[in-house]
Amino acid sequence: MGTTYETLLVAADFDATLDALCDLGVVGFVVPLTENRVAVLPPPGENSDTAPVDRIGAELSVALNCMTLAMYVFDSDLVSCYVIRDGEKIHSYFSHTDMLVEWYEENGEMVAELDGVVYPADHEFPKGPRGDDPEVFAPFAVGPPDLDAIAAALRDQGSYAFTMAEDQHYEILEALGLPTGALTTSYWGFFPDKHPGAIELVLDDLD
Repeated sequence: MGTTYETLLVAADFDATLDALCDLGVVGFVVPLTENRVAVLPPPGENSDTAPVDRIGAELSVALNCMTLAMYVFDSDLVSCYVIRDGEKIHSYFSHTDMLVEWYEENGEMVAELDGVVYPADHEFPKGPRGDDPEVFAPFAVGPPDLDAIAAALRDQGSYAFTMAEDQHYEILEALGLPTGALTTSYWGFFPDKHPGAIELVLDDLD
């Protein structure tokens, strides 16, 4: 079984992010990364194995008037990122388009579906990334963005090319100049004592 986790990057002040999370009733870990860059690691949602980082990112983008980046690594196979502004997903990125294909049986035959279109089972789907526009990710960079490095990471052409999805995610964050530790672990695997300034929000804090 591969690595799976969900993390949220918030392009806003740490204290303001903390206050907004309390107002929204969000629990989890909050970590200052650098100026106006904050990591949020919520636990999985109720009746779900996945942390609702996209929903929390949408709410924070409105509350703080900022951009957020919801990130998912699934089973060491797929990196998914959603750029969020004004409560809406404005851009989606997937490291491997073919991982989005759904397979099922129809009228006794196996078929494949992508973006609502059904294809025969032998259809060849693109294997590269989708949404690999470095300029969309540039607002999250620390300092002047290196668009070439960001593009290489998004296209799996960097130093960690053709390895695990978590390695590619690490390289994407590295290309953005971001500290990687808090953004590359799950809520359950996070150790706050290893991250200066990390705060855990629990229900008592929200009363």
